[in-house]
Amino acid sequence: MSDHEAVVEANRKFYRAFESLEIESMEKVWLKDRQIVCIHPGWRKLSGWGPVMQSWERIFEGVFEMSFEIGDVDVIMTGDLAVIVVEENLTQRNYDGTMKTQVLTTNVFEKVGNEWFMVMHHGSPVMEPPGSEPQLQ
Repeated sequence: MSDHEAVVEANRKFYRAFESLEIESMEKVWLKDRQIVCIHPGWRKLSGWGPVMQSWERIFEGVFEMSFEIGDVDVIMTGDLAVIVVEENLTQRNYDGTMKTQVLTTNVFEKVGNEWFMVMHHGSPVMEPPGSEPQLQ
């Protein structure tokens, strides 16, 4: 498997872990390092293994079900780092009912040995309807 294929598979593994709502699955995706970073939509930056994993636990505790449709995937690779930018179409079910959201996400992976691990996840909610052009000033 090429590095490109391996990092795309690592990204898929992240979304499978997300949908599983199991912290053990999510822990396997991330590099165990104090420099990892996670920015959930609407949240402040979280740094380090403990705060990042606690954030996933909080998310998983408040949701019954999550499913993703991933689109518009861009992969940028250089050496042992890879950046994947995707459009997440997320459906989640929780105590308040079912909610659909769209998030633009940047996932950064680092190759350690022969395996790719997530070192950064940053999600930004999409507030514009599809097809609209951003307002440039």
